[in-house]
Amino acid sequence: MIALTFRPVVEGDGVGYYAYLHAVLVSHSLAFTSEYSAAVNSHVPLYLPLVSTRTPTGQLADYFPIGSAVLAAPAFLVALVLQRSGEPQYGSPFVDAFTVASLLYGLIALAICYRLAVSATASRRAAAGGVIGAALATPFVYYLLSDPSYSHSFSVFCVSAFLYLWWKHPPQTSKGWFGLGLLGGLMAMTRFQDGLLMAIVLVDVKRLRWPTLWLGVGAIVGFAPQLVVDHIQFGGWLPERPPGQALDPLHGHYIEALFSSRDGLFVWTPAALFAAIGFMFIRDRRLKVAFAIAFVLELAIIGAVPDTAGRSFGARRFLDLVPFAVVGLAALGARIGSRLDWAVVGALVAWNIVLEANFEYVMGSTQGSGVAAMLLGQGTALSYVPRLFAKGAVIRDLVLWQQAHGRFDPVGGLTLLGLEAACLAAALAATRWPRCEPSRADRVLVLQA
Repeated sequence: MIALTFRPVVEGDGVGYYAYLHAVLVSHSLAFTSEYSAAVNSHVPLYLPLVSTRTPTGQLADYFPIGSAVLAAPAFLVALVLQRSGEPQYGSPFVDAFTVASLLYGLIALAICYRLAVSATASRRAAAGGVIGAALATPFVYYLLSDPSYSHSFSVFCVSAFLYLWWKHPPQTSKGWFGLGLLGGLMAMTRFQDGLLMAIVLVDVKRLRWPTLWLGVGAIVGFAPQLVVDHIQFGGWLPERPPGQALDPLHGHYIEALFSSRDGLFVWTPAALFAAIGFMFIRDRRLKVAFAIAFVLELAIIGAVPDTAGRSFGARRFLDLVPFAVVGLAALGARIGSRLDWAVVGALVAWNIVLEANFEYVMGSTQGSGVAAMLLGQGTALSYVPRLFAKGAVIRDLVLWQQAHGRFDPVGGLTLLGLEAACLAAALAATRWPRCEPSRADRVLVLQA
């Protein structure tokens, strides 16, 4: 599936995340003149005001956090070794490096989620179903494969790692809390809203002692690169939001964020509702309360944003909750049994795949809106589903180059195929090493349920 659908492209908001790499590692400046000009000249789809607004210091602004670029920097440096000029900025090997890094982090995130779900349910089968459901029946699959230059795969990786370490291996020492804080700072530096999820440690408030203070110290250190970048760009020490996008919690759109036919969480992603139901069967209090805290905090911040998520596939701003979705779907699967579990997951995945075809090929060409129009569009979109499995770069380089008005590129296609296979192999290895065994206590909890 990856070879058929993975598109190594940078576009939209992805320009803001990607531009830091060339700016810092090649231009050695945060002026972004070269990076934004190259994007425009390369006809990259983007929102022009975000690459033409100047800051109080007179520089072109980049309102996006730098965490994705930090995580992808090793891959970009390898590309620089291969092509020292750093050009073309929006071509191979640099775009490939960034997007393949996104794919790798996204797949490793799913591996971590699998380990988390195995520990929570004591069932590998249920955990596998949870991963498949959360990966393919939510907008995550779109931003993992179709639009990998966005920050969501990096975000899910950071949140998954933070949640797994806190729940499975809660810190006991100052060093442990400092390390978890560093990860929390990176989490916030990848998507600002993700930093709120560090509040889940308050679940253990009765057991917290003074070493917990090192969590805050680590978070500040981990977030420090963002503070430096914002000070250079904006002359202040706090992240800036784009003009007209200041948070407005008193006039928020909280109900719409959940139930709107325009990217509402439960309307576009029924799997989210099933995942929430699954948490009713989780017996571990820490995990249940952590989910409640995370969901309320994310809804509070998402509902307070005055704009929509732009032309996005579904409620993408909720994607940092994918680890909880995996656990919830796994718990539901463990409860209802394998036959019904796989039937439910299959139906949810089918809905989401057709919805992606609806989004890509139908919605933009119709004037209707609302749930009824969405449902009608699902019927029309069925005939477009095969196109989703023919837009990947590998399949176009090796098989469908004529239909795509491109050229036969066996070197590029086979190289990308090898990189995709390596990413998948790394993720599969991460599910098995260190050895992932449900504990005896985990088994007892499941039997009690």
